[in-house]
Amino acid sequence: MRLHCHCASDATRLELVPDELTTGFIEQGEYFISVHPGAQLYVDDQPLEVVLHGSSQAWRWSVGYYAGEVVGELVDAEGNSLATYRLDVSPHPGKLGAEIFAGMLQDIADFDPQLLYGSEQAQSLIGTDGILSNPHLQYARLRRYWKPIVDAYAQVLRKPLTRLHRERRSAPAHQVKRMDATTVRKAMGSPNGLALLHRDVLTRPALNTVSLDVALAHETLDNPANQALGLVLHEVLRRCNSVIAVFSELESNERASDTRTPLAPRLRRRIQFLSQLRQRLERLANASLFRQLSRRRLSAAGLNAISAHPDYARAYRFTWYALRAGVQGQASAESLWISPTWEIYERWCYVKILEQLRLCYPQMRWTEHSPSQKVDRFFWRGADDQQVIEVWLQARCPAVDRPHWQGFASLSRERSPDIVITQTHQGQPACFIVLDAKYRSSRTNVLNAMESAHLYHDSLRWKGRKPDLALLLIPQASQVQVLKAPAFHAKHGVGVIELGSAEDAWSIAHYLRQYLEDIFWRKPNIPNQKAAPHLS
Repeated sequence: MRLHCHCASDATRLELVPDELTTGFIEQGEYFISVHPGAQLYVDDQPLEVVLHGSSQAWRWSVGYYAGEVVGELVDAEGNSLATYRLDVSPHPGKLGAEIFAGMLQDIADFDPQLLYGSEQAQSLIGTDGILSNPHLQYARLRRYWKPIVDAYAQVLRKPLTRLHRERRSAPAHQVKRMDATTVRKAMGSPNGLALLHRDVLTRPALNTVSLDVALAHETLDNPANQALGLVLHEVLRRCNSVIAVFSELESNERASDTRTPLAPRLRRRIQFLSQLRQRLERLANASLFRQLSRRRLSAAGLNAISAHPDYARAYRFTWYALRAGVQGQASAESLWISPTWEIYERWCYVKILEQLRLCYPQMRWTEHSPSQKVDRFFWRGADDQQVIEVWLQARCPAVDRPHWQGFASLSRERSPDIVITQTHQGQPACFIVLDAKYRSSRTNVLNAMESAHLYHDSLRWKGRKPDLALLLIPQASQVQVLKAPAFHAKHGVGVIELGSAEDAWSIAHYLRQYLEDIFWRKPNIPNQKAAPHLS
């Protein structure tokens, strides 16, 4: 069923068509969607509130700091899905265009996909290569493949594969219909058996008093194919339990943020879905087929039998799709939640600056280091015989009453600047530069954001050294020309640099290189206007 949508900022009208991509939504926009009686609309598992818009009721959707494809679902009062909608959110037009933003996503994915994916409502297409995984990816694949898995296993249970099992048992003689050579040989070795079978014996014992070792054959469900399906089904059940546990912890520990969409309301519905899926999987796992298995295992015989049977192959294939890790490679039909736009911009700035600095210093040996368990806290180190340059992402600067971390400290509370560049000359700290990425472009927003540059410039320390520069990285700096002049940077130690394209990254890297070389050669001057003409 189609839903009508109105934009709050202008007279734009959109129509939501089930299973079709609806474009026209913009980051930080507000939209009112016509209410369907007796139904509830969810956007990325978060229920929309009903408000009065004009003279009628409407669902209000406030888009946060994210861009990409968002999934909407219309459900009835019993929770049954009525329709699914695909909503395309574009980046804010005042910052960067959609094509540039898509290029940022690709640059980060090529560098390290873990830096790209988060928990915002927007999603991005992913590949299936590699070993990277996280609870949100695991949930996304369980949600995508649960129905084919349940249907395929139900079909397997209707007509499971069996195997003829042969074994030898002791049975009363009066129940034996056929004897093989082994049965006769063993019987002739016992007094009762000899008396029963030898032709020269005159007195024979009663048949029910003699037991014979006979060969029996019967069909069994305990075979390699069923053992393999039992194993992967058990792993999907374990995956459900582990994701539920992580989501429950995230829900209880979430902190409110002005720049991130609340996750707890979405997690409640996802936990409910996973709990229902767990019940379905437990019913499958408790079926007679899987209760008769002596063990669960993968074997060559089992995989061969599965590949030759369509129902088994389908069950195994979709189960494996749900369990696999990896987000790299060619984009497929799968998608995963990504970070907010401001965080994507921060990480893209790090990727481009690191890339250009490595090109500026090709003689250095560049290596990656991860001193923290956080995937977004690491640094690259370039070293030669004379100096060491480190480029940090999210360096942790502990509070003034805590021990230093990797030489970093703060004179106030703990802070984590986006990008830090340090230079060491002959073992002594020589230069300390802080870059804070702000996904803002208007004059008012940039001037407000300069507060963080002053905080970092005054409060941060590296091996006892105060930052030489604390600069903001912004997509466009046309409205704050004075703040991006190198002379302003030299006089005050703060300012802004425009970074919205690969060309900007090249200019910034050469600007920073000349600054570092001036420090290295102990020159008092910073780069002049000729060294970085686009910054003047």
